[in-house]
Amino acid sequence: MGKIVGFEIGDHSVKLVYFAGKELKKAVSVALPDAMVSNGRILSMDAMADFLREAAKANGIPSGGAALTLSAADAFTRDVTVPAMTEQQLAYNLPFEFHDFLTEEKSKYFFDYSVREVRRDPDGYPLEMDLFACAMLKERVEAYRAMFRRAGFKLKVLTPLETAYGALLTEYTRRTGAPEIGRCVVDLGHRGTLMHFLQGGECVGVREIDLGLAELDQRIAEEMGVEIHAVRDYKQSNFNGVLDTEYAKEFYSRLAVEIMKAVNFYHYNNRERELEELYLCGGGAAIRPLRETIAATVKLKVKGGEELLADGMRPAEEPWLYLRPIGGVCEGGLK
Repeated sequence: MGKIVGFEIGDHSVKLVYFAGKELKKAVSVALPDAMVSNGRILSMDAMADFLREAAKANGIPSGGAALTLSAADAFTRDVTVPAMTEQQLAYNLPFEFHDFLTEEKSKYFFDYSVREVRRDPDGYPLEMDLFACAMLKERVEAYRAMFRRAGFKLKVLTPLETAYGALLTEYTRRTGAPEIGRCVVDLGHRGTLMHFLQGGECVGVREIDLGLAELDQRIAEEMGVEIHAVRDYKQSNFNGVLDTEYAKEFYSRLAVEIMKAVNFYHYNNRERELEELYLCGGGAAIRPLRETIAATVKLKVKGGEELLADGMRPAEEPWLYLRPIGGVCEGGLK
């Protein structure tokens, strides 16, 4: 892959990770101005391109290749089971698996897939195929190419978050020799909490919880009588113990219970591959009492997401913030 920059474009910030081969050279998080992104959708590609160009320049990140992990607003993903067929037959039939999701003619989409399992009869004849499939509007792909070109980068990797996390876990198990047990990456984000359930290097389920740090931020702003923009500094320094208040603890408990419910539901439907480990990432992973509440509630091994990263891939500061863009780079292949 050579030199490449991984990007994660969120509603409130952009993460950039600059790799030279397998070595992470720089990782930065840059706050976005208001009204740049809404619910995962970039409102102006040109404005975002200019912002990315300036952010990279200001932080000493050179132009070159780019890897972007997609939000759910950009791509449809599905786990599908189809009769065994050839690549040509799959190319014809895959669009029909998305007929309930597409809003345009199927000719306007790119479709892609990876084969997870081929089931065979006793004589070895293939019967069925389990696939992870993706559909994305062609014009959206071209819009991203144009955006990165304007920003000074060449788009090389464009991947759903499921495959980015899968690539990250594949790299982790290859490097460490860790068993391919059930793991869950829990992104404690601003708008909500996103859980990706993985077996080895395959994402086998996603659950979104409509409860994020924005609710805690709002409560802190109200209790402390400050503007919402000041809350970040209050949380980082735990000013006046805002992270140890009763209202903060109540928020931790509610979020931990929702995560526990999602884990229990997953176990109920996947008795043969229960989870053993949870890895926390996103801004909430920095809040120690929240981590401790989740660990005490779900009763699994709860670890920081940075433990999935090799030393040469791990940012020196707030490494739990960068799993998404690093996963996108891993999906492109670290060389």
